[in-house]
Amino acid sequence: MFSTMQRVLCFLALCFLCLTTLTAQQQPGEMIDDRELRAWADKGDADSQFELGLRLLTGEGLKKDEAEAVTWLEKAANQKHLRAQFVMGTIYEEGVGVKKNTATALEWFRKSAENGFAPAQHAIAMAYDLGQGVKQDPVKATEWLEKAADQNFAQAQTALAAKYERGFGAPKSASKAALYYLRAAQQDWVPAMGRLAGLYYSGNGVPLDYRRARAWYQRAARSDDPWAVNNIAWFLATCPEESLHNGEQAVQLATRALRIMDESGQDQRYEMIDTKAACLARNGEFLEAILWQKKALALLPEDKELTPEERKSLETEFNTRLKLYQKQTPYTEPAPETVEETAPLPQDTILQEEGIPSGAPEKPKAKKGKAKGTVV
Repeated sequence: MFSTMQRVLCFLALCFLCLTTLTAQQQPGEMIDDRELRAWADKGDADSQFELGLRLLTGEGLKKDEAEAVTWLEKAANQKHLRAQFVMGTIYEEGVGVKKNTATALEWFRKSAENGFAPAQHAIAMAYDLGQGVKQDPVKATEWLEKAADQNFAQAQTALAAKYERGFGAPKSASKAALYYLRAAQQDWVPAMGRLAGLYYSGNGVPLDYRRARAWYQRAARSDDPWAVNNIAWFLATCPEESLHNGEQAVQLATRALRIMDESGQDQRYEMIDTKAACLARNGEFLEAILWQKKALALLPEDKELTPEERKSLETEFNTRLKLYQKQTPYTEPAPETVEETAPLPQDTILQEEGIPSGAPEKPKAKKGKAKGTVV
């Protein structure tokens, strides 16, 4: 399910979304004349109090002052301003300008949620799922997610889909999961795109359809999310359907995923190194593929969160691929086993939107020649 950090990102996204229209005519870094805003806030106008508090909290147009921000946001929240109540919940959850207090955070989230604010309903659901401030209750979490999902809140739709996919707090139903993932994906919510692509790739809940999987992986990758870029690279290199392989493009995408990680200051992950090796092998660059695969193996021990069983399983997988590359053979994933519970999604128009023909595409011409280039 979603972590605290993901909820914080959701909160920050909401803050900046709220300020988008307010700063449409404002130059970046330009300070606003806040006298009129403060005058209206002093008169008790909840919207002005919320805007003033949000600007002070984010430093957008005003000098950042978290303590004063909390004062104005609380004034707005006490007037049943739903967004202010939600922001107050996040402030206490994260200890921004106040002492961290999970119980107080939950009180503010609940006030906003009970008045129908979807992000707050999602936050309450996550509290029940994780047992934060309340007794863990996956079923209650599902109830709150349904309220938010009914308002077309993409994060809640994705979390609800995950519940149906796993059967956690809801009856297991991959077909229902696919429908909710689709609704969120159609709102450009990247995590949902990846999950939906995965269902098409495995034929779980929906008919097996590699082209739809590719289309959703492709769209998700436009977000510059490194894992989304990694997914499409892996797909193009290892898809069970040979006609969809594209080694050259796969290498470019795998390299891009690693570059995004580097530019954001994140450590290289063995999963992405493994992908890069598979892409190089698909492109006929077996010498480099061998070196990258060995690098992936070398990074495995650094992941302290892996259980011994998980580490052993990954070592076996990585070594199996290494032996293939040493024999100058690319890795292809095995076709998934047929899953009985599947239902088509007629609402999914991704192929038309992406301009992908429904028939079998032409197989890219294989590259000739031996491995070339250097490992960086």
